[in-house]
Amino acid sequence: MMTNTRTFLRTFSSFKARARRGETIRVKDKEGDFLFTAASSRRSLLGSAKGKIAIRDDLTSPTLANDAWTPSL
Repeated sequence: MMTNTRTFLRTFSSFKARARRGETIRVKDKEGDFLFTAASSRRSLLGSAKGKIAIRDDLTSPTLANDAWTPSL
């Protein structure tokens, strides 16, 4: 959908609702065009992995000796 800056500011709540539904709003200005879209919020890695990762070993002690571990870049 195409609109100008003045209309966009006057009816921002309706444009925000349209963006939530997946529409892209193109706002035309003197300097150029701007796109207004909704961005989904990030989910934390821990929250998305909850209940899917099972740790069965003891991770409180080192698993390798100091000389057995070599980092690679």
